[in-house]
Amino acid sequence: MINALWLAAAPHPAKPGHPTPWMTALATRLVATGQVRITVVSYNPAIAQDEETVKDGVRYIYLKVPDDKIDLLTGYRRRVRRVREYVNEIGSQYDLVHIHGTEQQYAAMGSGLTMPKVLSAQGFVTEYYKYLPSKPEYRHASWAVASYYEKKYAPTIRHFIGRTHWDKAIIRQLQPDAIIHHNWELMRPEFYEPIDATANAHADAMLFVGGLNDIKGIREALKALNMLRQKLPIRLIVTGYGDTESLVKLAQSLNLPNVPASALEHRGMLSAPQLWQAYHEAFCLLHPSYIDNSPNSVSEAQLAGLPVVASNVGGVSSMIESGETGILTSLEPVDIARGVEQLWESPDLRQKIARQARHISLERFDAKHITDETKAIYERVLSNP
Repeated sequence: MINALWLAAAPHPAKPGHPTPWMTALATRLVATGQVRITVVSYNPAIAQDEETVKDGVRYIYLKVPDDKIDLLTGYRRRVRRVREYVNEIGSQYDLVHIHGTEQQYAAMGSGLTMPKVLSAQGFVTEYYKYLPSKPEYRHASWAVASYYEKKYAPTIRHFIGRTHWDKAIIRQLQPDAIIHHNWELMRPEFYEPIDATANAHADAMLFVGGLNDIKGIREALKALNMLRQKLPIRLIVTGYGDTESLVKLAQSLNLPNVPASALEHRGMLSAPQLWQAYHEAFCLLHPSYIDNSPNSVSEAQLAGLPVVASNVGGVSSMIESGETGILTSLEPVDIARGVEQLWESPDLRQKIARQARHISLERFDAKHITDETKAIYERVLSNP
């Protein structure tokens, strides 16, 4: 029996409808093997006091920390100290520490623990920071502090879990002596179900799930839509942060004569079943992001059988073979529009990409394999700390 301590941003049960991240599903499956015990420690500024709960055999501990904006003034020292002191007290009862991500100071919080550690790569704030808009905003300060912790504490970890060529290269930059294990993430269960290909055979919409986030490429998506609508009756459905009014205002500010308000729709935050249903109204997922590792939005669309047009950045090309399991483009709107038009004009290509992407994704995101491989990684880490 492996007794594992996870340091991770777990969803809080008081947030109804909050999507269950891949790591919660993985914890549940690992515990169900009867060979792993898991305690997850998370910090949370929104709770009134420390909380503890058990769900599906996994123990969750939520530690109250100061509000993000207040603690940013201290360089997040208060949150780091709070969690570090707690895990130092309980750490001796665990065999191994699994840290999820470098972005939220969990590596710093676990730095006092002496048992073997492994860190799952997610995004890297040091890299993402380079793509912030030039206009100063809150994220500049927050991400700069997060980057400091990332660069200081990632090199103290020996074992990492990566998924793409890109995250493995960044790990090597941060920690040249790292031992890197390969494993994918679990997806939300709804997306293992294939969409009805006949239902979206005549769909006229592109689906963009990045909200109004500049880094996710909303401006590029709108500019590509403007080019496409010179001759094609294509719409854009947006989900995530924002609303339709703000989306229309953004399009108007970009002076896009071919993009009337009637061609735009913003549906806000969608649950997994709602997003899966929205796939049936689109002929492709559009993901012209400035930087990404292995975006779940792309993974989920591929898994469900919705063709993807994505920018060739970060680790995305580890997920998409262009022309076979998706279409890769540059960030130039004309190139994005060309990729979308390829799919629009060829139902056969859409079907081929949907079929092949789903086939590979069912293997890539096989729940049993990911669970078994995680346990095997734990055993390798324990045998070679």
